[in-house]
Amino acid sequence: AGLYRLSGADRTVKELKEKFLRSKTVPVLSKVDDIHAITGLLKDFLRNLKEPLLTFRLNRTFMEAAEVSDDDNSIALMYQTISDLPQPNRDTLAFLVLHLKRVADSLDTKMDISNLARVFGPTIVGHAVPNPEPMAILQDTKRQPMVVERLLSLPVDYWTQYVMAENVQSNLNHLIIENANCYATPERMSMLGPLTTPEQHLTKTPSSSSLSQRMKSTLTPRFGSKSKSAVGFPHQGKFFSSPLLK
Repeated sequence: AGLYRLSGADRTVKELKEKFLRSKTVPVLSKVDDIHAITGLLKDFLRNLKEPLLTFRLNRTFMEAAEVSDDDNSIALMYQTISDLPQPNRDTLAFLVLHLKRVADSLDTKMDISNLARVFGPTIVGHAVPNPEPMAILQDTKRQPMVVERLLSLPVDYWTQYVMAENVQSNLNHLIIENANCYATPERMSMLGPLTTPEQHLTKTPSSSSLSQRMKSTLTPRFGSKSKSAVGFPHQGKFFSSPLLK
């Protein structure tokens, strides 16, 4: 109960972080007794990125899309804005949203979409600038949960296109991912994953020529297609599947 709302022991969170930073293998999280320490580590990772997961550049666009009163138009704008994210940000967002949907679906957690949106709004939406003014912080705090709620309302099949199982190598123990945020140093590479990529590596979200077509495709998703044009990631953009860095 209270998953992601309750805080774990700071000491355990710090120890887990060190294991991710220093080790060449993924820590065995099933041996961690304090589940809130695991969720705390995830929130810590997202909170300490160089910029929010949804980026500074698209912050206002996401908020405006979430605030559109007409649901169809709001969803269409949300799809378009997601397609503008750098690929690693988009893929990481897909993993996170699918996970949070499971958390919300579990009655035991007592964390519905609204509760999760309040927890993750400041963390993944953040602000449009690194050091916002107090008034901007106040205004953004009211808008951030709306973005997360809208993201969590999008169909599972939409997000699954970015996290198809065949795109993730089964053995992570020999993989090290260069982390382009504050977790990484020249001496230590993190397994928590990169969240920046050149613009030319972006993959656009499938779009339709009209709103009606877009909504139809939402209701009857074809994103699970295994054609080369639809499957997951380009070679350079695989999530947790980069070659071993020397």
